[in-house]
Amino acid sequence: MINEKLPNRPIKTAVKVFELIDVIQGLDEATFTNVSKEVDMAESTLHDYLTTLVHIGYLSRKDRKYTLSLQFLDHGIAARECISVYSKSRSTLKGMAKESGAAVWLMVEEKGKAVYLAQELGENSIETHERIGKHEYMHCLASGKVMLAFSSEEHVDEVVDEHGLPPKTPESISTVEELKAELSEIQEKGYAVNHNEAAEGTSAVAAPIIVEDHVAGAVAISAPVTRVENETFRKRLIELVSTGSNEIELKMTYE
Repeated sequence: MINEKLPNRPIKTAVKVFELIDVIQGLDEATFTNVSKEVDMAESTLHDYLTTLVHIGYLSRKDRKYTLSLQFLDHGIAARECISVYSKSRSTLKGMAKESGAAVWLMVEEKGKAVYLAQELGENSIETHERIGKHEYMHCLASGKVMLAFSSEEHVDEVVDEHGLPPKTPESISTVEELKAELSEIQEKGYAVNHNEAAEGTSAVAAPIIVEDHVAGAVAISAPVTRVENETFRKRLIELVSTGSNEIELKMTYE
């Protein structure tokens, strides 16, 4: 299953703490008033939660606004270091960025979403809203689609049941039939492409990282749609992601 079921006796305080953290992360200005509008909690109780989180170092408070502290960055880096595909891919990603001149991403799946795990930038990289640590719907990314394509059909159904197929742009896949038809094509080709599906004006090419019949992640190269529509450039990106993913697979298998 994508998400573990709640235990018979969930610790409600723990649930509330992380719901509160998610709310604060999602607000542009996390003042006490704005936070209180988003949570079902008495103001006195909310004050106690916020004060406690500031005291133990997980929130910062300045000018009456709350923000996540860098303690989360420490945890995030530690979590990334535990994922073997990250350490085995770093030199490969740098080489791909240098050769393509574009932005190269290492992606993994967590609970039915694609996670941006690492990035290397080429000299002609474009600036986007993507960032390391971001969780994104899989059906609108080349990397997400390629990881789904080489997973079981049962897993694909679980992802769709859990997250649906919300459109990011008018070009995003919006039906199960369309998704499965494209996943079948991706299986045959060995790579995936998206045009304007995650953000208008951007495109990406991705290949899976498969180790012992398990999808360990994917490598993707993103660039402006106009560049990727050029057949010569697109073929070069396909070659780079295919070679790069294979190199990482070999490192994970034999090193």
